[in-house]
This record gives sequence, C-alpha cells and structure tokens, in this order.
Amino acid sequence: TNLLHLLSEYVDVPLKCVMLKKLISKKRPGKTGDLHQIEANNLDPRGQMMYNVALEAHSELKETVLWPDGWTTELDKDGIKVFSRAQRRAPNRLFLSESHFLCSLEDLFEVLYHQMDSVSEWNSSILEVQMLERFTQHLDLLYTVGVGGGAGLIKSRDFLTLRYWSKERDMYFIVSRDVNDPIKPPSKFPRGFNGPCGYVFFPALDGSVKLTYVINCDLKLPLVPQKVITSSLVEVVHEFHMTLRNKMDDYVDSKRRQSMYSGNT
Repeated sequence: TNLLHLLSEYVDVPLKCVMLKKLISKKRPGKTGDLHQIEANNLDPRGQMMYNVALEAHSELKETVLWPDGWTTELDKDGIKVFSRAQRRAPNRLFLSESHFLCSLEDLFEVLYHQMDSVSEWNSSILEVQMLERFTQHLDLLYTVGVGGGAGLIKSRDFLTLRYWSKERDMYFIVSRDVNDPIKPPSKFPRGFNGPCGYVFFPALDGSVKLTYVINCDLKLPLVPQKVITSSLVEVVHEFHMTLRNKMDDYVDSKRRQSMYSGNT
C-alpha cells in the first residue's frame, strides 16, 4: 500500500488509524541517507553528536505522525485540525495539527526551511530568529525567541534549536529539537524546551500539499493550569496555519508575477 495515500486518507482521523503503527521505521532516510552520512563523517565530534541527536529526533517525529492512539481533538475549523495527547516520557502535552496548501512541495520547503530568518515577518508567535551555525546542508542550529500568551501567564521564552531536514520519496521532514550548547547561554528570557517536533508535508490526493505540524514544547510552567497552556498553544497553532496560508499565497503569486515579467523582457 502506498504510504502517502495512507497518510492522506488516515492521519486526519488518528484515533481510527491503527494499522499505521506497522509503518513506523527507525531507519534514516533511504535515498538521501548516504549523502547525509558522508556529510556527518566530515564533522568534528560535537557536530557528529548533533547529527546523532537529529537522527533520533527524526525517528521520534515520524513515530508521532504515524501513531494513531490517544489523540484528543482540540480544534477543527477553517480547514485546520489540532489534536493533543499526553506523553509517556514527558510532562507536557504533544500537539499535532494539519492543513492543506495550494503550492508546490518545493515552495513550502523554501519558506519553512530556507527562509526561516524572516519567519517573524509573517509568524506573529516569533519575536526573533538567529542562525547560529550550519553543520551541513541538512543540519543547522538556530536561536529563537517566542512571544508570550495565556493572558500574560505565559511569558516569552527563548529556544536553542537543532534543525535537520530530509526527503523520503515525495515526503519532506523538517525536524527540530532543542539542545544544550555553550554557543548561546540563557539570556534575559527563560529558556523553554522543545522535544522532537517539526513539519511533515507531502502531496495529498486532492492535488494540494498536506502539512502536519507537531509541537512538543515544555514551557516549564508548573503553576500554570494545563488548560491555559493548551488553550494558548491551540490558538498559536491555528494562527500559524492561517498566516502560513497567506504567506504561501503571497509567495506563489510573487513567483508567478516574476515569471510573467521575465517572460515579457
């Protein structure tokens, strides 16, 4: 059975998708794996450690996307679905969201990965982004600052985030996980923590691109009720999908106009 068709048909209803458990794989991407390993072999010990952390995060993100059990629907509107569930090995709830985009896989990858330094221009939940280090063409280290929420109960947090991307057949993975590293010590902001999370996107059966966005954020707020944190994160996720739609519409339209202009000169 085609994996992409299974995901397109069934990830929308994770509580019913029991058979997807059998598709979970702990292996690295097949077609790009050799290239990634060659890159990793040229890294120093610190870089190789980061690479191994990224591979483990990739496996955990894949497992999250394909695992059907225990999800609770938090929101279903504007073509955006948000689910959450408790985690066995972490105190924070895990959030999974889905929506569709009328663009190419490559355009969505360009905006979500290569244009990360300008994400605060359209994503209102991000205050600041700094590219700290590029280990390989598939692996880098970012510093980000997020806005607060929860009617003032949730203050701004900063994050030191390792990013890794891969492509498996027609499916893109952009994987993130926070790390501890002296390159960016804690600052005036409390430091949050992101477990394995990120984006998975692929062609849907209707011709659109389906994006699954996983948030695995521990804000370290033991005194703030979970319902306040959940409500705030659901609002952030919904706003993210809405503003990303607008961004992609503008990006695709800008490319179209540039192509028309180039064709007329």
